[in-house]
Amino acid sequence: MDAQAVLGLAPDGKVAGAATKLAGSSGWHGLGRSDLALWGLCKGSGAKPYAVCVDLGDRATKCSCPSRKFPCKHALALQLRDLGTPLEEGEPPDWAREWLDRRKAAAPVDDSPEAVERRARAKERTAAKREASVRVGVAGLTDWLADVAGAGIAALPGREAAWWQGVTARMVDAKAQGLAAAVENVRAAVAAGGSRWAHDAADRLGGLHLLTRLAGTDSAVVRRRLGYSVTEEEVRAAPGMTDRWISLLRRETDEGRFRTLRQWAWGREHGWVLAERHARGDARPVPVLPHGVELHAVLHRYPGSSRVALGEVITEQPLGPVPASASWVEALAGLEPALLADPWERVHPVSCAGVRLSADATHAVDAEGRALRIHAGLALDQVVAITGGTPFDLWALWDGETLRPGAVALAGDAPEVLA
Repeated sequence: MDAQAVLGLAPDGKVAGAATKLAGSSGWHGLGRSDLALWGLCKGSGAKPYAVCVDLGDRATKCSCPSRKFPCKHALALQLRDLGTPLEEGEPPDWAREWLDRRKAAAPVDDSPEAVERRARAKERTAAKREASVRVGVAGLTDWLADVAGAGIAALPGREAAWWQGVTARMVDAKAQGLAAAVENVRAAVAAGGSRWAHDAADRLGGLHLLTRLAGTDSAVVRRRLGYSVTEEEVRAAPGMTDRWISLLRRETDEGRFRTLRQWAWGREHGWVLAERHARGDARPVPVLPHGVELHAVLHRYPGSSRVALGEVITEQPLGPVPASASWVEALAGLEPALLADPWERVHPVSCAGVRLSADATHAVDAEGRALRIHAGLALDQVVAITGGTPFDLWALWDGETLRPGAVALAGDAPEVLA
């Protein structure tokens, strides 16, 4: 279960926001985890801290706080902390063990046909309620987009923070966290300023409009973009892809409430996949996949996504040469299936063999003389240091305008992942 899925358990947007803030608080102590549960003590308004426990089997929670909302902000925050930096393994304290034992000792599940049918109907009612809530959110966002179009994009920089927060909170309350994140991306494009802010904002608004138009379809990609999620446990329960995986590209971003590390790995038979890990506060996310080796492992794909969960690791072996596209034309043409599958994805892994840098080191030029702009930074400095001006194979992230180099290799060598 990722951070978005945990926040999706919140009874409303206020609890979700409070949990996000509380996850990074220094008021926690006595934290721990096992294969079955999470537990911790959180400083409250009184002298005695709140005792919080989460059953990882069904995400049931127990908290000694007086809140009447379930799950409370403390239970959600505890799960967010564990997602960011896994809590230390240990034995649950007596108060947590007693609650877990009581749950275990509860009456066994009734497996009679009638009981199974009742649970199925309850699950259907819950799903229907969520669907109705998301439809309300989509309708509200459609009206908001119409208001934006009526006022014009030029009016966006003058909008107060409360205006942006209002629509975002409405999407969270509608259980459409994906739409809330998309609105935040529009706000960020406007706040970034510069000569391209209007272009970037219009591009994101167009993507939002497309998403609202397709919201009623059964597309797994659309549902994921709306905010529907599945747990990592469910993903791992599905058949996986066994391959020799090579993690070549990485990108760490600070998204305010948490840091996200994304890794793009290439499988010799399955091509590119994406692995993600989040961390709260000042913690740095721990990579899902190791760099610098070829990992023989089973990865499980999330529905409607290139994202994967790590399953069984079979062996590790030294990294060997990796093929790259012959030209930038071939590399960009190869993105067509990914763009058709998910037109909202803005960053894609690409590769090209026999690349050289332009004289001013602003472009990566292929063997046919075609060039793409390359991002200036530490990674580019490393490219220059490693290649020494000779042609090289390049693996990079392409956002439609600029390449961000992630790995390089001299002819016949294994790729070297850049910092």
